[in-house]
Amino acid sequence: MTSSFRRALGRAVAVSSFAGLMLLGSSTVASAHDQLIDSDPDGDQRLEQTPVEIRLEFSAEVMDVGAAVVVADAAGEDRAAGAPVIDGRVVTVPLEPDLPDGGYTVRWRVVSSDGHPIAGSIPFGVRDDPPSASPAAPSATSSTTADPQGPQAGAEGSTAASGDGPLRTVLVAAAGAGIAAGVYAVVLVVRRRALTRAR
Repeated sequence: MTSSFRRALGRAVAVSSFAGLMLLGSSTVASAHDQLIDSDPDGDQRLEQTPVEIRLEFSAEVMDVGAAVVVADAAGEDRAAGAPVIDGRVVTVPLEPDLPDGGYTVRWRVVSSDGHPIAGSIPFGVRDDPPSASPAAPSATSSTTADPQGPQAGAEGSTAASGDGPLRTVLVAAAGAGIAAGVYAVVLVVRRRALTRAR
């Protein structure tokens, strides 16, 4: 293998690898889902007075479809007094007045700005200790029909992104194919030049 061939091959591999890394990096950014960044009440907060509403704020504007918020008491009864209202990044839902003392869990699900449902739960108490956190959030790639009665996240704003796996696999394969194609092209060019000089 000549030194010129080695240099050309090295350049091709470097360029192709850089292109592959850029592709993978952009896919990682694009696959990020919105997150719950603030809530009122806060998770595990103990309140001395009944709140007027539940307020959820997300990292980006959520879609104005498929939102659902349940405020469940210890018996599982929904104490929300109306449907959730979406205003950009903020989702609010009114509460029944004069909630009885006890623990409550806000179970929410909205559709992220990238089209994926995200869900979570927020425990709080009214003149009482909040209930213990609930287990396991549903997948962010499940149906866009919100079903807050299903399994919920134990941590505030937790989400899953299992649907990114197949996309990432395809992108990795494409990047590898691009590298292989670049190396193969360099090999062909160098061989043709060698044959031309030999003649």
